[in-house]
Amino acid sequence: MFASSAFARHVSRVAEDSVMPADRVGLTAAASLSSLVGDLSQCMTATQLRQWLAEYARQRGFRGARYMHLGHLHLGQRGQHWKLLRFLSTHEDRADLWMTDKAGLEAMLITFLPFAWSNREGDAFTPAQREWYASQQLHDWPAGVTAPVQDHPAGPACLILFGGAEQEAVHLIDTQMPSLAMQALAFHLLAKAILSASNALGPALSDREIACLRLAALGDTLADASAKLGVSVRTVELHVARASKKLSAANKIHAVAIAVGAGLIQV
Repeated sequence: MFASSAFARHVSRVAEDSVMPADRVGLTAAASLSSLVGDLSQCMTATQLRQWLAEYARQRGFRGARYMHLGHLHLGQRGQHWKLLRFLSTHEDRADLWMTDKAGLEAMLITFLPFAWSNREGDAFTPAQREWYASQQLHDWPAGVTAPVQDHPAGPACLILFGGAEQEAVHLIDTQMPSLAMQALAFHLLAKAILSASNALGPALSDREIACLRLAALGDTLADASAKLGVSVRTVELHVARASKKLSAANKIHAVAIAVGAGLIQV
């Protein structure tokens, strides 16, 4: 049961400049999260993140952990093959198995606080919790803790500790919920700086389609984009329409939101 009712494919690389990822995301600035994250701020590669995650889980009495960045996607607009944007696990989990539909997107969009869970089903399961638990393939792990991160620009993520005892999971929530939430947020911010986003959007956008969406994100009109790109207004309209279709977006604004959240464009 749940102890609380609150509810990759990627290429990992180190930043090419000399600034540490932790500096770029503000984890080492004055009055930042640095006092809570400790040596997490020293991680610069996916391997170091994975090692930190394994030790973080072990120190709290769990056998392993997994990080999942679901990405930004409005309910009802999911593509059939929408994959996680980022994925990291201490075990041999395969990122290419984790379609967003399988990751419990609906439940994670309405969950803000860390919660404990157990494979002992009971009346305490809500329908959303039961759906989330079933999606995680955690039946072989007795109990654990999930700390969601509501990253509205880039889409929800979560840090999951698994393979512990139910009483340990409940105790962790009762005594360390605030720090769990802050550490999950810090891990997510750092993972976004270190792990490249996967090709989760299905058909690839062309350079011109990305350029048109980026200019739209910056507030340019069709005429502005036309002048900057040296093409007709009609051509800009076609690029935006094609990009919106590839992203399963309802309109230009929705397409921009998805592209920003997926890391395709930066503003």
